[in-house]
Amino acid sequence: MKRRNFLQTLGATAPAALAGSAAPSTAAPSPATEPQVFFYDDGRHASGLYQFAPPLAPGDLTFAVDQLVSSGVDTLIYSAGLEGGVVQYDSRIGQKWGDNADVWSHPIFYRAARNLKQLIADGHDPMNILCDRAHEKALWFIPTLPLCIVGGKRSEDLGYGRKSDFVYDHPEYYVGPDNHPNARHLGRFFGPTRLSFLRPEVREERFRLFEELLSRYETDGVEVDLSIDNEFGPFCRFEDVPRLAPVLTEWLGKLRQAADRAQREQNRRKRIYVRIPAGGEAVWKIPGFEVPRWVSGRLVDGLICITASKKETPSASRLLLDQDLDLRPAVGLAKGSDCRVLMGFRGNLGRQLETSATAPMIHAAASLAYEQGVDGFGLCDGMWAPNGWPWTDEDYEALRPLGHPDMLATADKHYLAPSLAHGATSTEGLFPVVGPILPQALGEGKPLAVKIRVADDLTRWGAEGRVESVRLSVRLTNIELDLDEVEIRWNGRPLSDARRRESDLHFRVLENTIVNPYGYVFEYDLTPEQYPAQGENTVAVTLIKRDPNIDAAVEIYDVDINITYRLHRHFQSRAIRF
Repeated sequence: MKRRNFLQTLGATAPAALAGSAAPSTAAPSPATEPQVFFYDDGRHASGLYQFAPPLAPGDLTFAVDQLVSSGVDTLIYSAGLEGGVVQYDSRIGQKWGDNADVWSHPIFYRAARNLKQLIADGHDPMNILCDRAHEKALWFIPTLPLCIVGGKRSEDLGYGRKSDFVYDHPEYYVGPDNHPNARHLGRFFGPTRLSFLRPEVREERFRLFEELLSRYETDGVEVDLSIDNEFGPFCRFEDVPRLAPVLTEWLGKLRQAADRAQREQNRRKRIYVRIPAGGEAVWKIPGFEVPRWVSGRLVDGLICITASKKETPSASRLLLDQDLDLRPAVGLAKGSDCRVLMGFRGNLGRQLETSATAPMIHAAASLAYEQGVDGFGLCDGMWAPNGWPWTDEDYEALRPLGHPDMLATADKHYLAPSLAHGATSTEGLFPVVGPILPQALGEGKPLAVKIRVADDLTRWGAEGRVESVRLSVRLTNIELDLDEVEIRWNGRPLSDARRRESDLHFRVLENTIVNPYGYVFEYDLTPEQYPAQGENTVAVTLIKRDPNIDAAVEIYDVDINITYRLHRHFQSRAIRF
């Protein structure tokens, strides 16, 4: 894993060349480090803006920072505004959330706008409150904004308060209808009313806000969010993407200059991170992101790579827990430069009985990321609250080792093959995914192979007696054990039915729900000779015989690998009765 101290221009403390400039009023984190473990907070869902009744005091906002103290997270990436162009701080440039709304359609948005307005009227700028508190607690503070914003009709949207007069007043800036075949794959925010970044007025509106966050506040930089709600698409019609690419690069160059000016004026390092889809140039080219030029031209200080698989449209959705992102192209691109590469993890699991990724799932994703050479890892859902909010002890245990690959090495892991969230309807998307996305139907006599990559060195830890169990689970739908026959091979070798443990999910009644889809889970406790290899592994399932009296398809629905460790050989993790 790379360990870069990337302070080659200016540190968080003032160098001698700038000794005559005014020193920052807040303490800064250690100059020997750089952001490694980040947490993205949209500032609304798990916060006082939504969850606390008015009026608010400054301390009701600082909890967004305080919850991170000693958690293992060193960087707060905080949303400064919404997809409709309004902001949630006391901007001198942008319109604040709800400033143009009198009658509200949504009680929670109304509460958020009331809380924001009241805090500002009382003399409390949320951006200053959070920035100062983060530095007091030795955390990096990096606000973020979406670069692409969305317009619409006042008659339909004004009651939500989420869109500015700028987007309402200029429909001529909208991208408009797009007949390109790829347009059907765009997510819910990438419709005809998104604003075209080819318009200089749109670029200037966004630039002035980012410049304000860099120069007016003692932030540690900005994140340029090139997604909207973690979905990606071009900020123009598809046919205009070749024109967009150099324009976006030029805009980032202008922002780099603004960051450098603010850096000199404040004696504080001003970083520029960009949120991009994981993958390589073939992926980045689709929306017009010239990532190699951004890195080689030193326009950005960090790449936050997230899944490109999120898609929500009125007619279809593609949502899955994406643990194993393709990070090597970004890592290779940044090699030899000062640019850092961080993986951003979306924790939406979307299973019927579990909606969010568990700690072992997060630790598996982080391990896979570090194995590819990234500099750090973070959570990039707008609200991370798997067990409710405020966070539980279990949540803090999930966060604590994320900056320590050596600790992750023997943390319990749960690896999953890519599988659609419960209720998602489409495996198609703008960005291709390597390998099948489950569920996949089985044809009689035709094996279907599912790849799953593992970061653990089980040969080493097994030899030291540290591995407690390794369990492979395969969930199949619409199958009956007395009527149908399947063969499951693991890394080319058949798994014995005699060692198989079956869990019957046909009309399984649990509290307040009935499990679906119907079928079975087959579980295998793998022996040391069967342990997953460090790297790619293959589960191959063949439907040998199918009952002809039912026409419902047998599907591979989920494939999981659970790995649990001992603290020491002979030290069982479970309580021993004696």
